[in-house]
Amino acid sequence: MPYVKAKDDVDIYYEVFGEGAPFLFLSETACDGAVWKIYQVPEFARDHRVVIFDYRGTGLSGKPSAKYSTDTFASDAAAVLDQLGLEGAVVCGHSMGGRVAQLLALDYPRKVSKLILASSGAAHPGERGIPLRIAKEMVEMGYEKYVRDHTIVVGWTESYARQHMDLIENYLKVRMANLCPVEFYFRHVLARQEHDTSGRLKEIKVPTLILVGDNDHFVVSDMSHRAGADILAKGVPDSKLVVLPGERHSYFFSEPEKVHGIIREFLQGN
Repeated sequence: MPYVKAKDDVDIYYEVFGEGAPFLFLSETACDGAVWKIYQVPEFARDHRVVIFDYRGTGLSGKPSAKYSTDTFASDAAAVLDQLGLEGAVVCGHSMGGRVAQLLALDYPRKVSKLILASSGAAHPGERGIPLRIAKEMVEMGYEKYVRDHTIVVGWTESYARQHMDLIENYLKVRMANLCPVEFYFRHVLARQEHDTSGRLKEIKVPTLILVGDNDHFVVSDMSHRAGADILAKGVPDSKLVVLPGERHSYFFSEPEKVHGIIREFLQGN
């Protein structure tokens, strides 16, 4: 299986599909790379060299009991691209993955040609540490039920969930198949909460597409993804904001064809 050694000797698992210009996908908090294989890999591997990887602490990657940060995740991503000899990649990051993508563009600029920041943000300006709501609900529900229920509530509207539970279950089967141990879920949450690129957004020099659902208002700490998208749009110089009507957080898996069309239009437009 393909692994790269990160700077601190942690094994990072990755997969590559297709040929063409490089396209890197970065998952949300504590989520391995397998979810992208449902829709995005088949679509973009037709004409790109698609790269996915498992964050440390998730999937088949190493799981050191140490402090994690979005800087470390970006360094791991750069190591994967280095291993493959790739530069100038399109980088798409969903949620926390969008935070990692920002740092990849800022700290490893040769690695990135275009950015797609999906339902992400620049900082959590108020709360540090593990949000009380997450801790309380996880104690009440248990870890696996919390992740499952939280994924549904954050990801899809109630009406979509009623009508398309089969599609949601298809996603959850992949999402939950290799759920990371709870320790590493919390390490990822801490990394996400401590991320702050708010003072550096103006330094991002590549064309940037910002995606968000107009109903992505669920808050576990201090800011919704919908609000975070507006901050990114105002702060990143060469950016375009697309608000998806009727969507919450998981439009990559509820409206993949629509989202892929928006992405392809963005890729062709610059």
